Amino acid sequence: MRTRVVIAGSGAQARAAIARALTAAGFFVAAECADARAAVEAVATERPDVCVIDADLPGGALVAAATISRPPVPPPVLVLDADGTDSTSRAAELAGASASLQGSLDEDRLTDAVAGLLRGDDEPSGHTGKRRRSR
Repeated sequence: MRTRVVIAGSGAQARAAIARALTAAGFFVAAECADARAAVEAVATERPDVCVIDADLPGGALVAAATISRPPVPPPVLVLDADGTDSTSRAAELAGASASLQGSLDEDRLTDAVAGLLRGDDEPSGHTGKRRRSR
């Protein structure tokens, strides 16, 4: 069975680019969401292996990350921060995100970071933000 991913981002073009990159790398995109509420609902219904959230997600990427990261079995959450600010990465980490990826979208960095999260790497490949420590 292929790895299931939920993508959440404000722009349809950005979601499509993320979906293309992940699909080309062998992942299955279970849902694409345009806001935080839809992302939380998709994670609850689709039960993905990982969730990728744009930091500019309407309704709040941090709200979505915090809600998705709650037990019983939360998927790893990768927050994409195109602006590349350390404060956003730190806020994502505090909200419960597993990792953040800063800078413009690079397909190789994205797929490497998602694969690293799934392997449980301490520092996922392609990762430039901080990774949450185990609780």
